[in-house]
Amino acid sequence: MPEIGAAGQRSVEEYEEALAALHILTGTVLFEFARDGEGNRDIIIRNFIARSDMTARAVFDLWHMEDYQDCWVLHRCLLDRLFHLRYLSDTDSFDPFEAWSFLRQYKANRRILSDPDVSDAAKGEALGLTEEARRRGDDLSKNPPAWRRPKAKDVAQAMDMRFLYAYSYDFASGHVHPMANDGDQDFHTITGLKPPAPYPEQLTVLGNTVLIATMIVQEGLNASTLNWRRLVYDLLDDLRVLLGTGSPDYRRRLAVMVSEVQKGTAMCEPRSSSDGVDTA
Repeated sequence: MPEIGAAGQRSVEEYEEALAALHILTGTVLFEFARDGEGNRDIIIRNFIARSDMTARAVFDLWHMEDYQDCWVLHRCLLDRLFHLRYLSDTDSFDPFEAWSFLRQYKANRRILSDPDVSDAAKGEALGLTEEARRRGDDLSKNPPAWRRPKAKDVAQAMDMRFLYAYSYDFASGHVHPMANDGDQDFHTITGLKPPAPYPEQLTVLGNTVLIATMIVQEGLNASTLNWRRLVYDLLDDLRVLLGTGSPDYRRRLAVMVSEVQKGTAMCEPRSSSDGVDTA
């Protein structure tokens, strides 16, 4: 696996090619979840993967706008999602997490509806408060789930990947929280005035973003109720090789996957019926 901030950076075009391939793989995986996924576990996993794909593509859009600080902000969001997913898998706490999330959102909507200073139009935007949701929210309020958000540093340590916290998550946090020099590069970008010294290149955030996005997909596949074909895992590995060496070998595997999907070949099967499936 290529290292975070590895010296052997690829070109913008190579990173964009890797992202496009990952987007195709992600779409394939999401359709498989739609067909065979079961319960809160698979729903949460598929949504994490979908959210990560959108976030990764947004990083690239921001990079082309020269909004590098917000690239790092979204990169930190990706890492947060990776750490949450690993924690949910390690603790088998997908159901408590779903209940905790529902209760948090329920309470937020209730506050809007009960506040006399909030307009009726705004109250009409409160989501999820059907009669069934009210009953569930009231029941959970009486017996709230004990789930708590994990600490990023602890999860990174449990993964034996402390560098993900020290050199990526913690670094990116400096762009999330206000700092005295916030917006300095933005000032020169907007005005066109020449800065006193060149700003550092920000290609690292593109490579790191694709890398973390592939890790989220793989963590999700591993934690799901489904058995996935080796082809899917091999393609993820090929994309990481591209990030490290620039090898275009992933294209062959991507073409095979697309061809198999077009022929109607499933990329996964439920674990109970996966005998004989070529899985990792």
